[in-house]
Amino acid sequence: MAKSKKKQNNIPAATARKPRLSIVAWVLILVAALIAGRVLTVEIPHFINHQRQGAANVATDAPAIDFSASALSLEEIQKQRLIIDVHEHIGSLDLAPIYLDIMNELGIAKMCLMGSSKFTLTLDESYGFTETEANNEELIKIIDQYPGRFEAWPTLDPTDPDKLEKFKALVARGATGLKLYTGHGYITKKGEYMFHPVAMDDPGMLPVYAYCQENFIPVCMHVNPSSAAPGFAQELIAVLTAFPDMKTVVPHFMLSSIYSDRLREFLDTFPNLYTDISFGDFFMADGLKRISRSPRKFRQIFNDYPTRIMYATDLVLINSPRQDRQWVREQHQAYLDMLTKERYTTPAIPGEDLRGLALPNHILERVLYKNYLDFSAKRPKGTVITRQINWDKMNQEKLDRLPGQAFPPPPKK
Repeated sequence: MAKSKKKQNNIPAATARKPRLSIVAWVLILVAALIAGRVLTVEIPHFINHQRQGAANVATDAPAIDFSASALSLEEIQKQRLIIDVHEHIGSLDLAPIYLDIMNELGIAKMCLMGSSKFTLTLDESYGFTETEANNEELIKIIDQYPGRFEAWPTLDPTDPDKLEKFKALVARGATGLKLYTGHGYITKKGEYMFHPVAMDDPGMLPVYAYCQENFIPVCMHVNPSSAAPGFAQELIAVLTAFPDMKTVVPHFMLSSIYSDRLREFLDTFPNLYTDISFGDFFMADGLKRISRSPRKFRQIFNDYPTRIMYATDLVLINSPRQDRQWVREQHQAYLDMLTKERYTTPAIPGEDLRGLALPNHILERVLYKNYLDFSAKRPKGTVITRQINWDKMNQEKLDRLPGQAFPPPPKK
């Protein structure tokens, strides 16, 4: 060994080469990169790009992740009961114990309950968008009965002239968010929109947005921004542009899990816009299968927007033999498995061997609870939108549209 060392020391400095790493060392470095560093390589450029393209007011942006900090595993998160579920529905107070039972079992600290219409709870078109105020009252009863475990996000009828005063009264009684259905593209058998009587940027809705923006009240807007709903994307853009400080959630990957460029375009343009991972009861199987077919694509979305996506399932719990405790648990477990495992099966989608995302812990804990904590605490002021939507990324043509104008549903094919 001494001879070898002497020989190395005799090499002229100008021509000396650095010692080569052994094959074993290179393998160890590669493994470490795959385990701990793969996210860094994709996330850091995105954050740099976001600072270049996003809002001028950096204070409104979600914080960058501290990669040096340790992160909790799913087991630790559940043990400490930290998960926050940002989007569910319920028919009445007497059903709340079913949710609570599963929340306690799976480590869910809090659940945000959305106001629902009679149609939402029954899927019977004859009811239409009615009895929303009755369901709002049930939500208030639930948060009174179980303080700290639920949030009430009541809804309103956009055609009601007293809608803002009614919502203010609900906020005074403990409501913490607003659920809106304008932008929901459901078309009835008569060929009419169920939830979209006026445009999202109808003049009568502007005071509602202003009130939520001024008081930092988050708004969940179920919007289908695709070409299947003409004008909806433009209506949403108009609202988000006019109220850039409003904290907004457009759920279900913004109904853009297929055309993810559209999702990215919205998130890159509006810094106070968030989404959730839910697909809802009847669309859950298709959604999780879609992720299973392209796990790399969806993992990249979480890598690029780790602070903008939140946990939810969008269940509608009613008095039904099908929707029992087991059903609720299976739905939640399927989403948790999708986030945390490379392969999983679920009774909710029988006969399928599904591929999951196996998210690293530092992103997982953000999706499961940290993003909502930051979102809830956020107090945006003076946000400036510094880029415009690139319509080449929207998978549709931009229509000639006046402010507040609503288009009818497309004719059935």
